[in-house]
Amino acid sequence: MTESVPAHAAPSGVPAPDPTRAALPEWTSRRVLLLVSPVSGGGRGERALGAVVTELAAHGIRAHVHRSESLADARAQVRAAGPDALVLALGGDGLIGAAAGAAAETGALLLPLAGGRGNDTVRRFGLGLDPAATVRRLPELREGHSDLAWITTEDGPAARGLGYLGVCATGFDGVANELGNAVRWKLGPFTYLVGGVRALFQFRGAHYTLSVDGRERSGRGWFVAIANHGQYGGGIRVSPNSRIDDGRLDVVGLWGGSVARVAAVLLAAYRGAHLSIRGVAVDSGREFRLAADHPLGIYVDGERVGALPATVSVRPAALRVLTGPNAPAVTPG
Repeated sequence: MTESVPAHAAPSGVPAPDPTRAALPEWTSRRVLLLVSPVSGGGRGERALGAVVTELAAHGIRAHVHRSESLADARAQVRAAGPDALVLALGGDGLIGAAAGAAAETGALLLPLAGGRGNDTVRRFGLGLDPAATVRRLPELREGHSDLAWITTEDGPAARGLGYLGVCATGFDGVANELGNAVRWKLGPFTYLVGGVRALFQFRGAHYTLSVDGRERSGRGWFVAIANHGQYGGGIRVSPNSRIDDGRLDVVGLWGGSVARVAAVLLAAYRGAHLSIRGVAVDSGREFRLAADHPLGIYVDGERVGALPATVSVRPAALRVLTGPNAPAVTPG
C-alpha cells in the first residue's frame, strides 16, 4: 500500500519545519521514499511508522510512504524512486538489504531504520534502535559509502545475484536461522539463540571447500560466514572487526572440534570473543567460492537465498548511505 504525498517542505500544505531544530543537510531536499515492512519484527516497523512520519514532519519533510509486500516489491520501489531519492528503509535486515541492493544500482541515498527483530545493520551503522529518534537526529547523520557484498547461487532468490550488507552464513548458522525462524514465540533478538540451541542437536557438520581469492581450504567444518558489516542474529558479532568501507569481505569459519566447541563459539560470539577459540579461522578477500558435500542452505541477513555452491564478491563503495557519528562498522576518520 502506498501513500503518495509531497517529498519535501513546500508552501502547499507541507508542514513547516520546527525552527528550534538544526538546519538539515541538502540531501533532505530530495524525493523521500519511506519503505516500511508491516510484518518485520512482529509489526515493529508498522507500529513505529506514525512516530517516524511525525519526526519527518517536524523537519518539514513529507515522505512517499510505501508498505512493502515483499523484498522484490521493496527493490522495485527503490528503483522507481530514481537516483535522486533519499530512501528510508523501516524494517528488518532483510528489507534493509533489499533496499541497499537496489539503491546501489540507482545511486539513491539509503537510511536504514530499526523495524525488525535483530536490527543488526542499524546497530553496526550506529543508528540506534529507536527509528523516530534516528529521524530526529537527521542533521547529525553522516553521508558516506558502503561496500556491497554480492552473492550468486544456483537456485533461489540469489540465482541471478543478490546484494547484502550484513552476513551470509551456512552450516550451523543456517540451520540455527531456519530453526529460529520456526519459533512461534516473539523472542526478538533471542530467536537466533533458541534456534542455535536446537541446531546443536540436529546438525553434525559438513565437508566444505572454501576459496578466498584463489587460496583454497577444505575439510570438515561447522559453519562458514562471509561478512560485510559483521553482525547478525540479533547481536552475534561473528566478525567484529569487519568494516563496510575497506573494500574487502571477511570470512569466519569453525573447522573441526565437537558440539561443545560449537556451543562455546556461539556464546562467545555475542561478545565478539570467539576468534581465539581453537578451530576458528579468519581470512579476508574480494572473491569467495564455497561448496559443501551436500546442498546446504545459505542465508543472507536472516533470509534463505539459495543452496551451496555459492560465489560471493565485494563491490567497493557501491552504496551511498547515512550512518551515525560513531558507527562501529565504519573506519574511524
